[in-house]
Amino acid sequence: MKNKLGLLVNFWLVFIALSGCSDPAVLLMASPAGDNTSGPNVSVTIKGQPILSWQRKLDDITILEYSVLSNGAWSKPLEIARGKDWFVNWADIPAVQPVTEKFWAAHYLKRTHGGKYAYDVQLRLSNDGGKNWRDAGSPHKDGTLAEHGFVSMYPNAESLGVIWLDGREMSSQGDVEKHHGSHGGMTLRSVSMDSGGRFSDRRIVDSLVCDCCQTAAVMTRESPLVVYRDRTQSERRDIASSRLGQDAWTPPQPVSVDGWHIDGCPVNGPALVAQENDVVATWFSGAGGKAQIFFARSSNGGKSFEERIRVGEGPVLGRVSALMYPDRSLFITWMQEAALGKAMIVGRHISSKNELSELAELADVSPTRASGFPKLLLSGSDTILAWTDQLGPSPRVKTLSIDIESFR
Repeated sequence: MKNKLGLLVNFWLVFIALSGCSDPAVLLMASPAGDNTSGPNVSVTIKGQPILSWQRKLDDITILEYSVLSNGAWSKPLEIARGKDWFVNWADIPAVQPVTEKFWAAHYLKRTHGGKYAYDVQLRLSNDGGKNWRDAGSPHKDGTLAEHGFVSMYPNAESLGVIWLDGREMSSQGDVEKHHGSHGGMTLRSVSMDSGGRFSDRRIVDSLVCDCCQTAAVMTRESPLVVYRDRTQSERRDIASSRLGQDAWTPPQPVSVDGWHIDGCPVNGPALVAQENDVVATWFSGAGGKAQIFFARSSNGGKSFEERIRVGEGPVLGRVSALMYPDRSLFITWMQEAALGKAMIVGRHISSKNELSELAELADVSPTRASGFPKLLLSGSDTILAWTDQLGPSPRVKTLSIDIESFR
């Protein structure tokens, strides 16, 4: 017992020194990611074990790695892919997605030769639960020198659903110009892939969307659901949703009409969580010149959303993440500015009746783009935050554990 107490004391002192947070409900975990890592992303195995993935730089090579959390400890990192011609971006990051116990998929971004800002989505496939990987090609087959990215993946029965932003119409105009003016716009598209790497059911979700905001997709009890930042001809960029039916995606509908008119992409996409047909979308908005964080619930799998509720305002930077617990309460995090040009990751617990807790300060971060987008994941009853720490000598993905009961 004395040795265990000593380890806890040392652990706590290290936490204070590294994170700048003095809340005993927030404890730093030993991260599986080493130096020169960034771009954390999260998912879970079929058995519910959390997966953390990241990108690691090794000279001029980029490596996609992941680790699984089991019994409170991260496993030894495993490599998924590596390359010298990757498109590495602070906001458009790779991910890993288990579909069945054996069928896993992952994606990363690869520069397209001949295009200054062109890059493609590249898929990887594993049929042994993430141990060994092979190329699975690209979900898009347009062959244009355009941007393709901001991918969301979700399991749909024994197939993988893939959602991505597709700039082919911006490169070649095409049919979209008939509806959205003389220049083609960014589109949102989807495809399904089976365990053999075969693609089917290519569909367009929305023919004009925001150029570089993250997408988010989940499988509800009834159907896949995607939320994303939409775009109108008048440059209103609010969050929209669509559900996949038997033959097509439903016409996009607003999650909330914020009325945010902005002439450029804010690079600040939504988060989406679900437990069966209980769904919550979370997002950042700058409508009316006010930076705010909102969430909205749906009890029918995203067919309709209740009135939005504000959880953050003031010097918020966005970059939201969210968790839903079995009791349908929530934990939502975002980044906001602090004094002297600094920033922090903050969070708030929301009860199933939408009662807001006090704001929790979780970690000090750099306000720059290099800090990326923090991610939340759930391990049993433990709430875990992953983020890119830019405050040390080299970037590194770190993780911490949050005692959510302290914030209820």
